[in-house]
Amino acid sequence: MKNEVTILILQDRPIGLELLQDDLRRVQLFPFFSYVANAAELKNSTQLAVADVILLVRRHFEMPFEDVLQVLRRKGMQIPIIVIVPTGQDREGMDLIKRGAQDYLLETELQRLPPSVLLAIRDHPAMTSDTPERGDRKSPQVPAVFFEPAGFANKRSAEALIGNLVDIVTELNIVGTILYESPSVTELLGYEQEELIGRSAFSLVHPIDVPRVMSVFMVALARPGVPHSVRFRFKHKDGTWQILESVGKSVLSSEGERQVIITSRVILEEVKSRAVIGDSEARFMYVVEGLGEGVLVTDTSDKILYANKQMEEFTGHDVSEILGQLSYELFLPKEAWPLYLQQKEKWLLGNREEYEISVPRKDGSLLCMHVNVSPYRNSEGIITGTLSAFADITKRKQAEEEVHRTFEHLKAAKERAEEMNRLKTSFLQNVGHEVRTPLNSILGFSSLMGELLVGTDYATYASAINTSGKRLLDTFESILDLSSVESNTLELNPVRVSLDAEIYRIKALHAPHAREKGLSMSVEIRTPLHAVVDPHYFERVTRNLINNAIKFTSEGSVLISMDRAQDSECAEIKITDTGIGISEEFLPHLFEEFYQESDGLARNFEGTGLGLRISKRLLDAMGGTLAVESKKGVGSTFIISLPLNIDTNEE
Repeated sequence: MKNEVTILILQDRPIGLELLQDDLRRVQLFPFFSYVANAAELKNSTQLAVADVILLVRRHFEMPFEDVLQVLRRKGMQIPIIVIVPTGQDREGMDLIKRGAQDYLLETELQRLPPSVLLAIRDHPAMTSDTPERGDRKSPQVPAVFFEPAGFANKRSAEALIGNLVDIVTELNIVGTILYESPSVTELLGYEQEELIGRSAFSLVHPIDVPRVMSVFMVALARPGVPHSVRFRFKHKDGTWQILESVGKSVLSSEGERQVIITSRVILEEVKSRAVIGDSEARFMYVVEGLGEGVLVTDTSDKILYANKQMEEFTGHDVSEILGQLSYELFLPKEAWPLYLQQKEKWLLGNREEYEISVPRKDGSLLCMHVNVSPYRNSEGIITGTLSAFADITKRKQAEEEVHRTFEHLKAAKERAEEMNRLKTSFLQNVGHEVRTPLNSILGFSSLMGELLVGTDYATYASAINTSGKRLLDTFESILDLSSVESNTLELNPVRVSLDAEIYRIKALHAPHAREKGLSMSVEIRTPLHAVVDPHYFERVTRNLINNAIKFTSEGSVLISMDRAQDSECAEIKITDTGIGISEEFLPHLFEEFYQESDGLARNFEGTGLGLRISKRLLDAMGGTLAVESKKGVGSTFIISLPLNIDTNEE
């Protein structure tokens, strides 16, 4: 009968392996089972001459694997041995393969027997189609297309056979691109064969499982001919996740290219457990894929195992293009590799690092990225790679550079303005000194002339000259004081003074001017106080405020009062007039230089508009304040506040 295969089972008790014959028949292998219970029966068995494959049940047969192999060698037989080992003994199974076993199965993985038998028949030299007849029966004629990777692409005569498999047969190249899928993928996973060919197999693996699957894939490539198994989640076409158990082995194609043949089976019995964890993992993956940051998982050699969709958006590379590549070769210039590899040693020791890099996109443009790198650990807590989060900070860096350029421009402009202000101040001081000398002469001689020419018209002219000179000198002094204040070159000479004495003295200087206008002027000192001030500038401020009160009052009075402030340790000096007052609209601009409520040629009062601004700045320099209360048409009150510090005492 075509495709008959004899399987010799080495076990000392019945464990129902014959129940696997249905699985074998689904792949067009029709088994004959023979049994050997102990070493003696094995040595005396005449059935070995016709066995195609031997199943050694490790836990239920007394002879070690090496002794079984020795018995076969003595008889000149090369029969592939598949060893069944207890669950959890993968290491022992791999060791047996190194010592000559064809394959190993865990006791919980017996559903893998059909592909394992097929691979054993294909790979073992005694099982090829040109092997001489053994007894009266030839070895099973398994279609070569199943075993030769290159055959999948061009020998469709075997499609009917492969289509009957309950497992999915997949052929991958060394970067994980699907070269072939068996027709059974349509029934089990919903995809047509053509939909998968050319895609990266890893792009359909659950992102959480990608690092583990990629690791097994790399090991399989590194150990040709040795089968490796892994269980993972694979995306069904309807969007759900199916659990697959896959066995893969690296082989050479007829063209000499390394490829991987994988046999996969859907694990249906885990549907319930999958449903339990499905919701939480779905939420987790929704978060990972929906992040505004790119996520990259690499192994310890820096090969990329996983990248989310945002990383794809950032770099312009399809995820399938970057899986398996070295991240630093893909995203860093060559000169930065040595430093990166030094930093990587810190990450693999468990340290977390942050840095900024320029990442090249597929189109050659650069993105400025902030990268946060952390060690990636497996379920046992062992560091198996790194987890990196990439944030695009290109726009932020551009904004920072623009702000920096603007700041530098403003800084240069400020320095230029300060230099110009310094030059202006120096110029004004020089001009002031040049003007003050002749003005002093003009004032002195005009005053003398007025005394000598009393009773004549010339005395009036001399008085006018003297008044104009004083006005001009006051204007220059205001300009010089403002320049000194604005350029921070004002020099104060504070001393302890009697404020009430100063007020009486200053009042006496202005009394004649008040009388000339028909105004009454009085002083009220409720509490005599001392303060530490610059006498010259205190007099200048007080004189300026009294002079304004007289100037803007046509009838009524000017009152100067002083007392201790009720709510603070300050001396409070008030200059109150019954003049024209200040409009509510103009009050916010009162202390700004050059502002006057009436200006232009039609203004009613003389002045530069600097007096109040200078007075306020001088008081600020001495630690005081200047405030105003006013009502249009009623009058104004200017309030000087000076702190009563440790050097200020009541008499």
